[in-house]
Amino acid sequence: MNQSEFEKKLREMFEDNFRFLRENAGHTINDYMKELAFKQVLCYYRKNKKIIEQITRAEVKLSLPEQKTPKDKIPYTIEGIVDIVREGEQTWLYDLKTHEPERIKAEPQKYKEQLNIYAHIWKGLQKNKLDNTAVIATPLPTTLKRALEEGNEDRLQKEFDKWQPVIPFGYDEDEVADMIENFGNTVEHIENSEFKPPEVSRLETKMPGMKFNFATHVCHNCDVRYSCSSFVGYMKKTRSATKNNMLKYMTNSAEENDEFIEGNLNEN
Repeated sequence: MNQSEFEKKLREMFEDNFRFLRENAGHTINDYMKELAFKQVLCYYRKNKKIIEQITRAEVKLSLPEQKTPKDKIPYTIEGIVDIVREGEQTWLYDLKTHEPERIKAEPQKYKEQLNIYAHIWKGLQKNKLDNTAVIATPLPTTLKRALEEGNEDRLQKEFDKWQPVIPFGYDEDEVADMIENFGNTVEHIENSEFKPPEVSRLETKMPGMKFNFATHVCHNCDVRYSCSSFVGYMKKTRSATKNNMLKYMTNSAEENDEFIEGNLNEN
């Protein structure tokens, strides 16, 4: 199957997925947004074409069972899904992330730890060949998305060439033991219901590689944020939490648009 044939097949798969999502979600998007979404999928394929065509095993489920936490010896299992690619004589392990490349590069240790554990399972325990690991950042850069919207072919090609979604991390077996212990400590805190919220000042801090602060990016997705002393303290400090609109932040159905606005304002 040549590139033209594959892209035609890609269109068919996109349409199938679109129909499935529309029927299950109960709503749809206009033709312009739909076409723009497909162009983004097409860009992702064309940029990562070499990797995609050489995938040896896709969505490989890796598991590290029978682990125990450091102190209380609570049993747990580490699982993950990766893609394996053989490029000539080399074997790469890729992990797809829906995070911006800037965010990944701003917190490399977090991603390296995860990849090293996956590599340990693949190479150390399953005795498979492995030469390198990398993260593939799936989102398109903002500048590339704007070029797609404008339809400016020259700018589109320029932004496409600049885009670097693949971020290599390597593999360091010596660090795996510490990483698994850190993971175990986190499991132990969760199982023992040891939840200590960060200070309010931490909630106000911008996330590495992002324009939003901790409260907007992390607390926004926490179901118990309205019972959290730090989040309530943060809300009282922000100008969006005045007496007139505090009530809407105390209901689970509340929109947090003001928080996103606040995150953008804090960037300037």
